[in-house]
Amino acid sequence: MKTNITILDLAKYSGVGKSTVSRYLRGESVSDKTAKKIEDAISQTGYIRNNYAQLLRTSHSNFIGVIIPDFDNPFFLSIVKRLDKLSYEQGKTLIIKTSLSSFEREMEALQFIRGFRVEAIFLCRTELTEAQLNQLNIQVPVISIDKQLNGYISVLSNNLNNGYILAKHVFRNTEDGKVMFFSRLHESKSVIDRFTGYEAACMENNQEVLSYKYDREKAMDYEKLKAYVLKHQVKSIIARNDNEAIKIHSYFNQLYYKGDMYRIKVAGFDNIRLAGAVIPRLTSIDQKIENICDIAYDKFVNFKESEIKTYVCDSELIIRESTL
Repeated sequence: MKTNITILDLAKYSGVGKSTVSRYLRGESVSDKTAKKIEDAISQTGYIRNNYAQLLRTSHSNFIGVIIPDFDNPFFLSIVKRLDKLSYEQGKTLIIKTSLSSFEREMEALQFIRGFRVEAIFLCRTELTEAQLNQLNIQVPVISIDKQLNGYISVLSNNLNNGYILAKHVFRNTEDGKVMFFSRLHESKSVIDRFTGYEAACMENNQEVLSYKYDREKAMDYEKLKAYVLKHQVKSIIARNDNEAIKIHSYFNQLYYKGDMYRIKVAGFDNIRLAGAVIPRLTSIDQKIENICDIAYDKFVNFKESEIKTYVCDSELIIRESTL
């Protein structure tokens, strides 16, 4: 079989003129009957469209850039999944890169994505500041998800309020009020806001602020966490997100069922799918990710300079057995 299939081959197999085949491959209109003949020929010959050549010929790439911190957190996977669905419905394709929460990695990812002449860039929990983005002089819409950037469209939930209402619920269901917040040494603005909301609930309940922070560069030391919990007689833990909450939940549940530990109540943020599957099921804050993505994508499709502002979406407290 011939390996280097050309437009001339497609014209021969389809019985359609070369110029018509060329127009069809450029995305120009041809009759349905002609289109079917060409598609049949493509299928029979194994012809591969040269998307890069088409990109050079047209002003629209139909590519959308998305940068997320990592693939470990289901929160970011849900964002990618929703943006992919929305873009697919409009015939567009995502180019996805990860930053690993590193400024240098994110800058590299941005330069790579811009090389594909993307029509928009979605930054999820970006490491960049407004000033740093301004210096890049990006000429397409930039939409920030889960972080406020003045001068750019930003779509996020109210993490300060999320931290407060979750902590308020946990305090209400913790007999002696010993509630701890679990996070990392170096945190994103989203988690810092959640912690601030937790602090407000501590003050309201006249309770001590208990904060345990771990170094993400090292393996999690659960024995050290257990020692902290026992020392401070912690009865409930609010974790930085559901991903971490489920790990903590599982660890302390094993100790509890073995009779080696009293029961620790646990709650998290994001309401990932697994939160409703673990036993006991996990109390969480549902940030309505689909709604956040729908607003963000709409602001790209219907981009207007006058609508460059921050959009704050409502969240919902999902109460389950882990805190009752």
